[in-house]
Amino acid sequence: MQLLEWPILDALQAGALLALFISFGTDALSRRDRMMGWLSLTCLLVALRHSVLVLGTLPSLNPDLVDRAQSLLVAFGFIALCTALTNLFPRHIPRRFPFWIALGMIPSYIRNLLLPHPGSWDTWMHHASNVTYLAGCGFIVYWTLRARQDEDPMGRRLFLGLLGLTLPVVVEIAALSLFDMKVRLSGFSLVFLAMGVGTSWQWLMVSGMESRIHRAEAEVEVWRSLVPGQAFRTDRPSPMMEKTFGASWPERLKATPDVPLVALDGTTYRVRSRVLHHQERLGWYERDEETQPGQQGFLSGWVVGLGMEEGAEQNRIQALLRAWGAEVQAWGTVPPREGPYPSVLLWAREPSILSVWREDDLVRRRPRWVQIGGPTTEGPHARLEPGVPEDVLRGTLERLLSRH
Repeated sequence: MQLLEWPILDALQAGALLALFISFGTDALSRRDRMMGWLSLTCLLVALRHSVLVLGTLPSLNPDLVDRAQSLLVAFGFIALCTALTNLFPRHIPRRFPFWIALGMIPSYIRNLLLPHPGSWDTWMHHASNVTYLAGCGFIVYWTLRARQDEDPMGRRLFLGLLGLTLPVVVEIAALSLFDMKVRLSGFSLVFLAMGVGTSWQWLMVSGMESRIHRAEAEVEVWRSLVPGQAFRTDRPSPMMEKTFGASWPERLKATPDVPLVALDGTTYRVRSRVLHHQERLGWYERDEETQPGQQGFLSGWVVGLGMEEGAEQNRIQALLRAWGAEVQAWGTVPPREGPYPSVLLWAREPSILSVWREDDLVRRRPRWVQIGGPTTEGPHARLEPGVPEDVLRGTLERLLSRH
């Protein structure tokens, strides 16, 4: 079986590395990613090295000049690779590592720029620069192992690959230093390493963005549940908004976002919204009590359900609520099974009695529930003791209704 000639192998490595350079370089420019930029530069420099080796087969070119050029290109490519890995593992690889490698390459600079080839000094300088390559690969494998042990996601994905792909580099250096054989296979190692690093980096970026999106969506839902009124988005259907304001409510909101909305039943609502996605708007609405006719006080416009046994305490609480402008619905000890339900509920009975309400109506209406006495359970927005003083009751209602 006839083996491929070295120029063909060099050409294959140069083509593959140039393709990676274009792919990684485009991605680095579009996302301003420094790690991908340095990795792209590494592919370019090593691709130029193998291109020079391909051109070096031409009889018109000086072999000595070709050897000097390819040696300098591979040195600069290794420095660029160390810089890329420093950006890939910033917590494990020192930031000055590429600078140390550049200092270790001084024998290569002297050999290729100043010394004649061949010669004794040329040989020793070549061996010294090869030691820098071996030491650099050793440190990279060690730091990648540390990253893997520290549960770094890139360390877990890349350690075995880095360990295996440094073997051709060691073989190439050993063959040249010990047997004066040129086995140029390190380009293939860089091809596979760059592909592994690039795809792993893309996976890490995509996973990070998906995680941030999920956290942002969860935070949005939490904030929407904390707003004082009913939340809405004009780019999404809302049965509640349509029932209250009619089917044209999105157009009305976008046309006059700062004007209060009048519901189908004549009630006026205040709207708080902000621009979302060009013409769409996001916000909430709440009843404007100050504009309701015949009502005064900080509870004007609010419907308050009062679940208490008949007696002096119920009469006292009811009188306070009416004096503050509320419309009071005296429920007694059993809540109604059908709506409409109040905006505020003062309940002085067992909390479990409220289970007769349909859960979908509770979620939809979200009444402010003030539990008076009874056992401590989850559900009420506030809890007061029996015989609550007037100032405490007023402060609690003001806080729940955002009427400070």
